[in-house]
Amino acid sequence: MSRSNPASHTYAWGLGYLLLGFTALAWGLNFPILKLGLENSPPLLFTSMRMALGAITMFSIAAAMGVLRLPPRADWPVLFSVGILQNMAFISLVTLGLQYLPAGRAAILAYTTPIWVVPAAALFLGERFTLPRALGVGLGLSGLLTVFNPLSIGWDNPDVFVGGGLIMLATLIWTVGLVHVRKHHWQGDVMALIPWQVLMSVLVLTPIALYFEDSAEIIWQPAFAWQLLFSGAVASGLCVAAQVAAIRSLPAVSLSLSSAAVPAVGLITASLFLHEQPTRTDLSGFALIAAGILIVGLADRRQALRTRRAAQSSSS
Repeated sequence: MSRSNPASHTYAWGLGYLLLGFTALAWGLNFPILKLGLENSPPLLFTSMRMALGAITMFSIAAAMGVLRLPPRADWPVLFSVGILQNMAFISLVTLGLQYLPAGRAAILAYTTPIWVVPAAALFLGERFTLPRALGVGLGLSGLLTVFNPLSIGWDNPDVFVGGGLIMLATLIWTVGLVHVRKHHWQGDVMALIPWQVLMSVLVLTPIALYFEDSAEIIWQPAFAWQLLFSGAVASGLCVAAQVAAIRSLPAVSLSLSSAAVPAVGLITASLFLHEQPTRTDLSGFALIAAGILIVGLADRRQALRTRRAAQSSSS
């Protein structure tokens, strides 16, 4: 739900990269933490509690910044879309997929979303499908095929395909939400709108989780409480606010660095805390996907610079 920077925008590089570093570390670390949390809670209930903590955190941040207010009526349809597709559905499906996959591999697949945005924007928004963007998409798809190399996966283990399928479905749903966001002209401030998006996802997901899962299965212990607090207040709250501030502080290509950095942190922290050993196909697939994300980001930057120069020349 980001807005384009005006031509006169001055980037706050130091603050921006500090915020990006924080979000990359926290979101990457969140994958092994989620994996550990699922040992003590059913996935949908865990996601519902996590999103509730995220909503409380975001409402507190918006109130502290003095921007908390009811969203304009014109924003409500897309708020529902973002809350359901990009928050509830994406996070729930990724969490469900984590039951079947190593945390590091799940992080790689979950952060392929920038790859899917390119063809979706070309199909539904009329954006140019340039050669660099096509190259980025090709590298990303090659990375996916590498991760799911038929020669390296045991076909007698359906969990790999169930988990991978759930996470890939999550990325496609997230992309659908992004197309809706890009078509919409927002009336309210981004930081003021995010708490309502998260709250909407909580209100829809909680009854679904309670219907399909038993809250008595939650094992309350100190370690689980810390895992839930991190996934909720930090990953679903502070990180979202930091990402919005980073969007305002840095050019779009820098955000592509973050998209590539999160799965790298996920791989490293899963190895440290869960003793997962990424396979060669995982590492090769990650390298291809990260390269694709960066190429797409550079292509977006060149397009933004051309648009900015055209706007400046037409106004002079």
